Amino acid sequence: MAKKERKFEDYFKIIKHKIPYWEELPEIDLYMDQVIVLMDKYLSFHKTDENSIIITHSMINNYVKLGIMPAPVKKKYSREHIAYLIMICTLKQCLPISEIKHLINLRVQRTSIEETLNFFSDLYDSTFNTVIAIGKKFSLKKPEDDEFLSDTALFMAIGSSASKYIASQIYNINKRENNDDNDKE
Repeated sequence: MAKKERKFEDYFKIIKHKIPYWEELPEIDLYMDQVIVLMDKYLSFHKTDENSIIITHSMINNYVKLGIMPAPVKKKYSREHIAYLIMICTLKQCLPISEIKHLINLRVQRTSIEETLNFFSDLYDSTFNTVIAIGKKFSLKKPEDDEFLSDTALFMAIGSSASKYIASQIYNINKRENNDDNDKE
C-alpha cells in the first residue's frame, strides 16, 4: 500500500502549538487543581505521551518557595500566576530553573508580567514557525521516504541541543556583564 504524501508541516497541524496571550487567560482566580487542568490544556503539546505530566501541586509549591513566582492569595491563583507558570513550564524543557527565574525577572522588571507573557507568546509563535520552516528546508528527501522523519527528528534534536548550549552561554555572558556593572557602582 502506498504511503499518503504529506508535507512536513502537516505533521504539526494535529496539535495546537500556541502559547496564550494575557487576554486569553481566565479573569477569575483559580484553585490549584483548576490551574493544573488549565496548564495541561494550554501546554499539552509539550507532552511526549499521554502519561506525561505538565505540572503538579509539588512543582507549583516549589516554584513559589524558590521565588520564581509569587505566592497564591488565599490559595487562589490569578492571571499573573498562570502567566508565570506558562513561561516556566515552557522554558523548563531546556533551561535550569535558576536561569528561568533570572530571565523572567529581568523581563518583568523592565515591563510587566502582562507584557512579558505577550512578548513570550509572540516569540514562541515566531520561533516555532521558524523551526518548521528550517525543518522543511532541511531534508533533501521527500516526506514519503522512510528516513525522512527519523533524519528530521535527529536534525531537530541536534538543533535543540545547540540552541540550549547557546542560550546558556548567552545567559552566562549576560550574568557576568551585569555583575561587572554592579561591581563598578
